[in-house]
Amino acid sequence: MAEEPFFVGWSDDLARPTRRQMLGAGLGLAVGAGALGAGLGAMAPPPGPGVWDQGRKVAITGTIYPEPYLHLLTRDLGEGVRPVFLVGPDKTRIEVRPALTFTGAAVTGTMIERGEHAMMAVEGIYPDPAPGRVRPGTEKDHGDVLIAGEILDAKCWFGAMRPGYGKTHKACAALCAKGGLPLAFAELERCAEGKAGFLFLNERGVAFGPEIIPLVADPVAVRGRIIEVAGLRQVRARLRDVVRL
Repeated sequence: MAEEPFFVGWSDDLARPTRRQMLGAGLGLAVGAGALGAGLGAMAPPPGPGVWDQGRKVAITGTIYPEPYLHLLTRDLGEGVRPVFLVGPDKTRIEVRPALTFTGAAVTGTMIERGEHAMMAVEGIYPDPAPGRVRPGTEKDHGDVLIAGEILDAKCWFGAMRPGYGKTHKACAALCAKGGLPLAFAELERCAEGKAGFLFLNERGVAFGPEIIPLVADPVAVRGRIIEVAGLRQVRARLRDVVRL
């Protein structure tokens, strides 16, 4: 019987056949892992154009309104009057002294933007002596609608997370909704687009309560009404008219 080399794990004298086998297996694993990563990346949903530039702090001025979600109406972003939702750095809403609402204010923080949608992670709010109150203008009623889509927490969808929609985002969306952050709605085939979303409110134009949390980040059909306020569209619907698909 021909003598075969005996393998000793700690020996420097590793048999050549064993060395070749281990080298081939290592290369195969490396190539396979790379191919698997590329495949999973290609299958992932597109993140969309949302951006949260945490390295650039800005200050904007306008008028603060507490409803339906705390927001600043401003002209500082161009394109006329635009709402900027005001949130904290985490998954909870912020409170503002009543003296700062319905009057001039300067807000500092970092912007979260997605197309026509804007939000600010607030660092400070200060009185602004500049005269004039920024008003939302007249509501525009675009009529009844029946659409299929997804209820999203607006902070993540605007750009705090990429992507900020889908099943993998459900737990995060539920926490943001529980924390009182604004809810948005996007049609299923347009979740990754920039100018495809609505602010999501109940039939009275008021923010939903905890009853909506089980439905966030799931495909749903909504029968409601489209209302435009300060250039931002809202979809208003009764809870019973939101049906999981």
